[in-house]
Amino acid sequence: MNIVKEKTSDLTANLTIQLNAEDYSEKVDKALKDMQKKAQMPGFRPGKVPMGMVKKLYGKSVLVEEVNKVLVDSLYDYIKEQELNILGNPLPDNEKTKEIDWDAQTDFEFVYEIGLAPEINMELNEDISVEYHKIKVEDPTIDETIADIRKRQGKFTNPETAEDEDLLYGSFAELDGDGNIIEDGLKNSSNIYIQYIKDDEIKKSLIGLKAEDTIDIDLVKAVENETEMASMLGVKKEELENYGKNYRFTVERVSRVEPAELNEELFAKIAPEAEIKDEAAFREFIREQLQKQYQADVDRNFKNEAIKTLLEKADLSLPEDFLKRWLLETNKDNKEITPEQVEKEFVSFADSFKWQLIENHLIKEHKIEVKNEEVSDYLKNYMRQQLKQYGQNDPEEEVLNDFVKRIASNQDELKKVYDQLFDVKILDLFKEKLKLDEKEVTYDEFVNEMTEKYKSKNQPTD
Repeated sequence: MNIVKEKTSDLTANLTIQLNAEDYSEKVDKALKDMQKKAQMPGFRPGKVPMGMVKKLYGKSVLVEEVNKVLVDSLYDYIKEQELNILGNPLPDNEKTKEIDWDAQTDFEFVYEIGLAPEINMELNEDISVEYHKIKVEDPTIDETIADIRKRQGKFTNPETAEDEDLLYGSFAELDGDGNIIEDGLKNSSNIYIQYIKDDEIKKSLIGLKAEDTIDIDLVKAVENETEMASMLGVKKEELENYGKNYRFTVERVSRVEPAELNEELFAKIAPEAEIKDEAAFREFIREQLQKQYQADVDRNFKNEAIKTLLEKADLSLPEDFLKRWLLETNKDNKEITPEQVEKEFVSFADSFKWQLIENHLIKEHKIEVKNEEVSDYLKNYMRQQLKQYGQNDPEEEVLNDFVKRIASNQDELKKVYDQLFDVKILDLFKEKLKLDEKEVTYDEFVNEMTEKYKSKNQPTD
């Protein structure tokens, strides 16, 4: 066997692989003998078919199969031995590979084209500046959050008359064009959340209602949502066309949530481990929790900006023609992947490829790894948080270990966890090594900025 590498450009090369009979004949003979043991033909006992007949029937197909096995193994062994950092997979060069006569040839020559990864020389330091948002949680946001918490932890009461945030329980009866109840029309017991009514006039007419009061409502105007209207009337969305839009609603009772008191009992429910004693400490706790919630969005944007900056700084070249052929070849059975589509989306694909190369370089350069115990700790903490939602604050270690084993047995799920932990370490590396150009904004300002960025990014170009 002989393999010769010939560079065809800075980032491509041809590998010419020459095989002779010594490289594959032993494997071919073994495969034919194994086939002979299993062969069954009329007139012969199982396993006693003459080798000549086996070769006549299967010789060529076995030769092709074994030569291809030797070819692929030798190709990748060479790439590994020579420490070639290739992109994608080797592509057979059918133009340079001579036509094969499998009946007569014993020596074979194959040519493959490979794409080579560009060399990366990148150092993360404070000369590389990336914008980093710091979310300022303002008092009105804290006020809204606490009001929502108090409402969710409050208790239901039944006041005499309705106010703008109350819930009306009652029954709907379908009306005809003259405003009369249709005897055999649609009837259903349901409820109305006053605050979610879309039409201001209808909303205003609901305020002040009490038990046994009635009101005629145009539900189409009231909710402006077919799914919600169907739910209120107890029918399927597609059945609405069989019924009218006007209904008489008879109030049975008014329901109101009385917000929970802002005291130590509420603080303990919301933050059982924080030992909060007063409103000021509770507000600070809420501020910290909101900042943690916002941090995920901030970090996601920061990482994207860091990747964009590093891609520009690295300014990597790729063997584009090779990669386009490789994309088409590896997706040749997918009719949706066309040369036109590859051409159109290649820039995005190339950036993904470049980032993968940079990321691998950073992982190697900074010796980033995710250890098994880190995966186990992550999964156990995740399970603890899940169980805590159901009141189980101190799960047994055996329960946690069983969960870890179950996830570890699913390679796809396990890979997701490894990838997630790698992402966290890459993010931490960016925060440690790069210069963070901090920008303080409110969360609404941050959202607006991201929305505008998304719009401009997706703006069609001529």
